Amino acid sequence: MLHAFQRVPLPLSELSIQPPKGKTLVGLETIFSTKAAPFTKTLTLLNRQVQLRIRPASFVWHHGDGTTQQTDWAGKAWDHDSPDIDGYITHVFEHAGTVRPSVEVTWEADYRVGAGAWQPVNGTVTRQGPSTDLRIVEGQPVLNGY
Repeated sequence: MLHAFQRVPLPLSELSIQPPKGKTLVGLETIFSTKAAPFTKTLTLLNRQVQLRIRPASFVWHHGDGTTQQTDWAGKAWDHDSPDIDGYITHVFEHAGTVRPSVEVTWEADYRVGAGAWQPVNGTVTRQGPSTDLRIVEGQPVLNGY
């Protein structure tokens, strides 16, 4: 069953970064998230209908600066009504420059033949999402007069 699962086209997990527009600050908690939702796929194998119940199992966040972070959830985009940074997947960049972060999603599945009982697929499938450019800049203090 793993071989059939490996052939299923899985959604491409695109990385969402905030602050938006491809730029963040050195020392700022930069927020990462992606969209990866469970779904069902029906296949025909040996003239039998087989259903796969597919779901994301883990996420590896490649920050682009040589560090990674593993989570079991897809994160969430910044929400003004939820400003507590502890509820987000974040990373603090220490140096200015340009990086290419991405997210790698590992999927797991259960299957059933016809209307039979659900059983776990023995193995997982991992897909690397596309990387995106992110510029890390240093903030400069500015005095403003009255």
